[in-house]
Amino acid sequence: MNILLAGANGQTGKILAERLVKSGYQVKGAIRKPEQVDGIRQIGAEPVMMDLTQPETFPQNLDGVDAVIFAAGSGGSAVEAVDRDGAISLIDAAKHANVGRFVMLSSIMVDTPEKGPEGLRDYLKAKRDADNHLKASGLDYAIVRPVALTDETPTGQVNLTDIDYQSASISRADVAHVLQAALERPEASQVTFEVESGSHLIDEVLREKLAA
Repeated sequence: MNILLAGANGQTGKILAERLVKSGYQVKGAIRKPEQVDGIRQIGAEPVMMDLTQPETFPQNLDGVDAVIFAAGSGGSAVEAVDRDGAISLIDAAKHANVGRFVMLSSIMVDTPEKGPEGLRDYLKAKRDADNHLKASGLDYAIVRPVALTDETPTGQVNLTDIDYQSASISRADVAHVLQAALERPEASQVTFEVESGSHLIDEVLREKLAA
């Protein structure tokens, strides 16, 4: 499988890129800055220049791509331009390029942004609009919505139900594991699920949820 990873230089994106390369995938790591090239090459991915605010950079990077994973984020500095419009434009470009699968890293509380922390409401609204666009796109998709991200050591265990919206967390490494599992499972089609650190092995709980 040939994968385009948007946000490959991000904290979660780097972990995911390493996982995918180790699993034998051909990974195009999308980056914005030339100084990020060496880091992506060291992971074993192919660095490609792609600015999410410039959709004209998308088509050439989608050539030959089987799946897109959107793990990019503006860090709150450009939620409309990157988290919403950038994601929407990449979804449209992926559909036009006949990409077979699109996996979106989203967030909890996207469907009820008004209930989220005040400082995150614009971000949650942007992610909601991007998620809804993906759902309506006709692409084969999976949307993963984690709670607060940490740099803790991965446990390989999560919960997908009874999510604690207020105080739960999950390591970025475990989120990367979930994103890869969602990518690899064909039955993870047209699905959206929330995830927190928990007590169930990632691959087992995903298999159970998708079989339900």
